[in-house]
Amino acid sequence: MIWAPNYGGGYPFAGGRYQALPDSGDFQLLDTNRDGRLDMLDDMYAPYYPGDDVVDWVGMSLYHWGSQYPWGENEVPEKGSFVARITGTYAGLEGDQRGVPNFYQVYVEQHHKPMAITETAALYNPAVGGDSEQLIKQTWWRQVFSTEVAGYFPRIKMINWFEWRKFESEVGGVIDWTVTYNPELAQAFLNDLPRSHLIFAADLKEISP
Repeated sequence: MIWAPNYGGGYPFAGGRYQALPDSGDFQLLDTNRDGRLDMLDDMYAPYYPGDDVVDWVGMSLYHWGSQYPWGENEVPEKGSFVARITGTYAGLEGDQRGVPNFYQVYVEQHHKPMAITETAALYNPAVGGDSEQLIKQTWWRQVFSTEVAGYFPRIKMINWFEWRKFESEVGGVIDWTVTYNPELAQAFLNDLPRSHLIFAADLKEISP
């Protein structure tokens, strides 16, 4: 089983009728620092971790949505933002999120688990102007598949690019997260993939027992 939360920046992600009320047992469990508030100073991961006995892999869904809320503008990802979010050290255009735990250190190294990036991609909104699709997505995938990531995080064993065009309620329109629908973009993606530390389907026969 892969246990894979979303990146914790912007936590909590709830409100209305389903939010945990201060006098409830759920609130007490979620208020990990016991300050009477649910925010990014709480550990948003720990209350949901089901235990080492049932988790085979840990993972994270981590996207580039833009520079700041409200989302929907086409903006190039900040340098180093992918690594900063995994390690709980992000402080940039989206604000200071250094209260978020170091996910890799705690849930990968301390729990001795392999890690997957279960979903990742970079927001491109075809309905507006701004930075180009290739510049946005290429800047992001070069972070995600960088030699820095491979060197610093050797337990990341799988990365899934979210290859989909879909309506996003946060934007109120269809966002194109894909890299293969556009042949030129797909070729740029293939050209940038670091073959030195990736396994491709065509190579599996060479490592099969």
